[in-house]
Amino acid sequence: MVYLAISFGWTWALWIAGWWLGLVQQTPISTSGTIFSLAGRAGSPGFLPQLMFDLAVFGPLLGYLAARQYRPVWGRPTLQSVLIAVLVPIVLVVPAFVLTAASGVPAAGISVGVALAAIATYLASNLVTSGTEEFGWRGYLQPTLRRNESTLWGAAWKVGLIWAVWHYPLMVILYWQLGLVMIFTIAGFTASIVAMAWITGLVYEQSNSIALVALLHALNNTANFALMLIFPTSPFTIVTAAMAWAAVFVLERRFRDRQPVA
Repeated sequence: MVYLAISFGWTWALWIAGWWLGLVQQTPISTSGTIFSLAGRAGSPGFLPQLMFDLAVFGPLLGYLAARQYRPVWGRPTLQSVLIAVLVPIVLVVPAFVLTAASGVPAAGISVGVALAAIATYLASNLVTSGTEEFGWRGYLQPTLRRNESTLWGAAWKVGLIWAVWHYPLMVILYWQLGLVMIFTIAGFTASIVAMAWITGLVYEQSNSIALVALLHALNNTANFALMLIFPTSPFTIVTAAMAWAAVFVLERRFRDRQPVA
């Protein structure tokens, strides 16, 4: 309960307060920038709300620290767990890229060099922001719930639902203008997060490495960012969520009898 109170309390308070302050100051919050872009806003009217909004992501890390049940950061990754962590985010987004290109959706007018630099910057930012969520979700919450579950799925769906609900204020901020469609968007997001909770949980149980699942988390976010960077109007982002469940089906059949790394 301490972990959840801190994780949710810190994140929800800063997301909501930062967004509200941005409205008051008429300095809209950026939800697609990186932590590094804050330096360029230092001293500007919109700096404080953006700072609050960006710091919100560290709620799970603070909850992990408060719970005081620390686990290995590097763990013991196997070659197999590393390959899953690196390749799955790429495999999940490839069909969306192919369908988008094949459908004739226009690409953004940016050079390869600019695109690669933006993607690298986004990945680095995610490693030090969203990646730190993994201290809480996999470093604390999954092992805690797993004690009473005989299977990974028994804990993963609970972690996934909690992880998804933790994002809900951000989802409302992003999609409130869609009206009732927002409900279906959030439902689809929740389903994809539950799938990713299983995949990330598998990697964690096979590696006992918070660092490795942080990399998986950052790569997954960056793969989706790359799709929207190159094809801003792509209608096929939902394909990635469907692919996550396809990956769960394949990996579950392959690893259902594997025991977690101690």
